[in-house]
Amino acid sequence: MPEQRVQRSIHKKLSSSRGALFKTTTWILIVICASCSSFYIGAFAGIAASSGQNNNNTAADHNLNANNNNNNQIDDKELQRRAEELADQKLKLLTSSHKLQELCNKHMCSNNPADQKPHGSKEVHKLFPRPLNHFANGLVRVSKDDIMSTFDFGVPPNPHSAGKEALILYNTAKALPNDRYLAAAANLNGYTSLPFTNATTATENCDSLNVVFTDIPGGMRQCFALIGGQYQSYHVQRWMRRADNRNGLNKEEPLKLSSRGHTGGGREEFPAPKGREVAEHQEVLKSYLNEVKGIKTRLMSVLKKMNSKQVVVMTCNHGQSELLMNFVCSSRAKGFDLSNVLLFPTDVETKELAEGLGLTTFYEEKLMASVPKTEAEIYGDIFFTKIMFAKIVCVQLVNELGYDLLFMDVDIVWYRNPIDYFMNKSLPQFDIYFQDDGSRQERYAPYSANSGFYFVRANPRTQHLFRHLLYSGDLLNAWNSHQQVLIALLAEYNSLMGLKVKVFAKETELFPGGWLYHRQKNEMKRIMKGESNLYIFHMSWTENKRNKLNFFQQIGQWYVQETCIGKHYNDTVGGDSTVSLSTHCCLAEPVVICHYRDKPSKIPCNDSPYLDKKRGKPFW
Repeated sequence: MPEQRVQRSIHKKLSSSRGALFKTTTWILIVICASCSSFYIGAFAGIAASSGQNNNNTAADHNLNANNNNNNQIDDKELQRRAEELADQKLKLLTSSHKLQELCNKHMCSNNPADQKPHGSKEVHKLFPRPLNHFANGLVRVSKDDIMSTFDFGVPPNPHSAGKEALILYNTAKALPNDRYLAAAANLNGYTSLPFTNATTATENCDSLNVVFTDIPGGMRQCFALIGGQYQSYHVQRWMRRADNRNGLNKEEPLKLSSRGHTGGGREEFPAPKGREVAEHQEVLKSYLNEVKGIKTRLMSVLKKMNSKQVVVMTCNHGQSELLMNFVCSSRAKGFDLSNVLLFPTDVETKELAEGLGLTTFYEEKLMASVPKTEAEIYGDIFFTKIMFAKIVCVQLVNELGYDLLFMDVDIVWYRNPIDYFMNKSLPQFDIYFQDDGSRQERYAPYSANSGFYFVRANPRTQHLFRHLLYSGDLLNAWNSHQQVLIALLAEYNSLMGLKVKVFAKETELFPGGWLYHRQKNEMKRIMKGESNLYIFHMSWTENKRNKLNFFQQIGQWYVQETCIGKHYNDTVGGDSTVSLSTHCCLAEPVVICHYRDKPSKIPCNDSPYLDKKRGKPFW
C-alpha cells in the first residue's frame, strides 16, 4: 500500500537525519505521519473522484470501444503514479533537517524542562546536574576565529586555528542565549550534542565574560578544576606533579602548588629576587627618587621645545652607537623628519654622537651612572640587564609627563613613519600596542610582547604600569629580562585595571622582526623584492651587535660609513665641532655586503659561508 511505503520512508529518513537534535522522535513521527497521511489520502481521494467522474462520462458515450477502456486503465495508473510522486515530494519536505527543527520548535519544545522529556522517560539527561547548577548551567561551542575577531582580546592570535572551536560556559541560566532551543541544547536538555553558534549570539546575555587562554605547554597532561561557590578569583592557581628540587615533572609525586614559571624540565622562570639583586635595585631607585623632581622639570622644558604631541623615545650607550647612527642615517636617506625623536643617552660619548647627528637628547649623569658603556656580549648577560634600566626609566618619565610615545630600540630601520600608523583614527583604541616578539616561551605568556618596539598612550593606567615597572627593578636583576617583567605586569594590569593591551600578530607584514627574518623565507623575499607593506624592520632575535650589523648590511639597510663605526665624536670629526656627523658618516645609498648564504639577503650570497653549519640552507 502507498501509505505503508510512506510510513517506512518516514522511519528511514528520521533515523538517518543527522540534523535532528531532539531525542523525542516519537512526537516528530506522529506529526509527520499525520501531515503526510492527510496529504496523501486527500490527494488520492481527489484523484479517484476525478477518475470516477471521467468513467461515468465515458460509459455514457456509446461511441467508446474496448480500446478506450484500456486507455482509461492506463490513465488511472498514471494518476496513481503522480499522486505517489507528489506524496513523496511532500515527505521529503517534511523530513528535511530544517523542517524537522521547525516542527519540533512549533509543537514540542518549551522552556519547561518537563515538556522536553522523551516519551515514557521520567527524566531528561542534562549535561550539568543540579549539584553543578550553582556555577554551571550550559555550554556552547563557537568558532575560535569568530570569537577572536568578535572580541579583540589583544593577545597575538594563533594563525593555525581554522576549524578549531572555543567553549563558553554559562554560570547562570539567565546568561543563556535568547533562543530557547539553543538554551536547552546548551545543557543537553533533550539534545544529543553541544550546540554550535556564533560568538555574538552566544554572549548576548552575558553581563561579563571571563576569558581564559590555554594551550598544552610541553605536551603536559593538563587538567582544569572549576570550583564554584567560592570567592571570585581572577587568577589561576597552578599545581604540578614535581619534586621540590629542579628535576622537573615526576608522575610519582603528588600535585603541588607551583609557579607559572615552573617548566616541565624543572626550570623556575620566575624566582624571587635575592638580597644582592634587591640591594642593587634600591641604590638605583634611591638615586632616581632623590633627583626625580628636578629631572621632570628639565625634561618638560625639552619636550615643550620639541613641540610634538607624540614623541619617539630611544636610549643608547656607546657600545650600541653604530646602530643608532644607522637608524638616523637610513631615516635621513629616506627623507624622514626626526624632529620628534628624543634620545636618552647613558653616557657623554653617546650624547655627543647623537647631537652631532642632529638628534634632541636628554642626559642625566646621576640617573644613568649604573648603566655600562659597553655593549652586551650576548642576550641576557649582566651588561644587557643593566642597560635595561635605561629602557624603563626613559619611557616612565615621558609617559608620566603626559606624552604619547613610541619607544624603539636602536636596531630598527624605518620604511614608513610608524607614528602615522598609530595616529590613524580608525585604529582600534588600546592603551598600549606591541610588536609581537614571536617567541612562545611560557615566561612570555600570554602576550609575547616585544619590549623593543611599542606605542603607549598617556593615561592613568599606563602611568601606573610604568611606575610599577620602575619599582620592579629587583625582578629585572633576578630574571635578566626587561621583557619578562613587563609582560607579567601587562597581564596583571589587564586584569586589575582593565589595561587594554594589543600585540600585533607576528605574521603581520606591518612590523616584522627577528622571528620573520630567521623563519619566514618567503615573506623575507617579498621584503627584499620591495613587495611588502612594512613600516619598520626590527633586527631582534640576534645574539649580539656584530650579527645585527652583518644582517643589516646583507639586506641592504646599512647606511653608515665604515670609518665612523666604533669611534668617538671628536675622533670622527677631527676635533672640528662644526662638522656634521650626518654629512661625514651617513651614506646616501645603502651598502650591501654578503656574510651568510643561509640568511636573507638583497642579492644572492651563495659564495658566503653558512651561519647555521648543521641545518642551514641557501636563502636564494
